[in-house]
Amino acid sequence: MARLQRVFDALCVEQGWARDGEAARRHARMLIDDYLAGNTSEGRLLIAGRAFAERLRRDMPR
Repeated sequence: MARLQRVFDALCVEQGWARDGEAARRHARMLIDDYLAGNTSEGRLLIAGRAFAERLRRDMPR
């Protein structure tokens, strides 16, 4: 759990998200799902979270 929290906190800081905002909630769910699927490496979770953030940014209407 501490590993997921560190990754979540790092992503929120990097991306400038409020921890209780919609983007942060989506990422929390994605991180939990990825972890439960077997990705337990902190570094790999951070990479996956960054990639997910990039996809969301690309897909958002401007």
